[in-house]
Amino acid sequence: MSVKLKIYLFIIAIFALSHVSYGKNKIAVVKSKYDNIELVLSNYNIPYDLLSLKELVEGNRFFDYDAIFFPSGIESGYEDNLEINWQGKQITSVKLSRDFFELDEKDFSQKLRSFIKSGGSAYFSGYAYKQLSSAYNCFEFFYNFPYMGIPGRIEATVLGDLAMFSLKKQAALYMEYPGWIALKSVDKAEILSEASFPTPRGEKFGPISVLIKDGDGEVIYTSYYSTVYSEFKRFNIYRIAGNKVLKRAMELALLHSQNIKARITDAFLAGETCREYYFNIDVGTNTFYFYSSGFPVMYEIYDSNNNLLVSKEVYSQEQIYTIKSTKDDYCFVKVYPGDGNRWSIYAIVAARGAVIPPYLVKSAKWIGLFFLALFVAAFLKVLFTRLWR
Repeated sequence: MSVKLKIYLFIIAIFALSHVSYGKNKIAVVKSKYDNIELVLSNYNIPYDLLSLKELVEGNRFFDYDAIFFPSGIESGYEDNLEINWQGKQITSVKLSRDFFELDEKDFSQKLRSFIKSGGSAYFSGYAYKQLSSAYNCFEFFYNFPYMGIPGRIEATVLGDLAMFSLKKQAALYMEYPGWIALKSVDKAEILSEASFPTPRGEKFGPISVLIKDGDGEVIYTSYYSTVYSEFKRFNIYRIAGNKVLKRAMELALLHSQNIKARITDAFLAGETCREYYFNIDVGTNTFYFYSSGFPVMYEIYDSNNNLLVSKEVYSQEQIYTIKSTKDDYCFVKVYPGDGNRWSIYAIVAARGAVIPPYLVKSAKWIGLFFLALFVAAFLKVLFTRLWR
């Protein structure tokens, strides 16, 4: 076996091991009636465990996972907990099932908040707002009635990371069902999309999807989940399922003492040869951090006039590129699979501010500790001198 071949096999083994490491990013989906999250995850080749709400909340199953999906329709109604016997058309007895389950909202709230604060990510949609509200009582509804939505087409304004991900400022959403959850506002949340929509009491305006951050984790809530395959849903899926990958890209930015401004998490699906996003640029230093859970990605960056600024093909899972700008602007980032590999999740984090190498930060900390130790020693010396006079 040639030396080159051995080196190549070694590199493949390293990336295979890193992919296995990502496989430990455990994802759970709670069984539901309406929002078919498991279908999308399966088509995206994202492994997950399918659990009932009872299975999740009993014990500490929450903390077996990095990301949990709570789709619309996860309630376990009384009709699901009844044992009914009949003879012919005559009902002879109705009793509670031995496996009767009723959610302890206080216990669920504590577990969910602890899970999110410690760095977990969660997705809630539609009627699952009830479970989310038990932990984050941040929803305000029109006339205190959540089920105001009327079926039909609405034009939503798309904001923040969702806009950069989908390359859109507007999105046509088709609400297929009556009584969908119409939000008036969500306290302390970042709005990802908002729209005007009809209700039985006139046209209203409010959020459609939001991002709630708490501690080291985050929650996405969306009233819209009808379309199985769309940029809207794709963003939600990868933002939650790619939790660990995104955190690694964010760590790179924080290691360089920069302020994070935008986050993208995505993957190449079957047949895709390129993904494109836009990012806002501020005056001064703008840095992009790329991290891939599998084989490295290639990337190109274009300015707002579509002029090519850089094209990079570096065989590394972690990549960094800095742009100096004299004005507030935006740019486009195109990402390509490094070797035809699909499905592996990658993250792009855009950050601002002076890039400070990690070794300088560590050196500054050690120097600070050294002078602090000198100060404490001098203080103690003076203190003991005075005490022993």
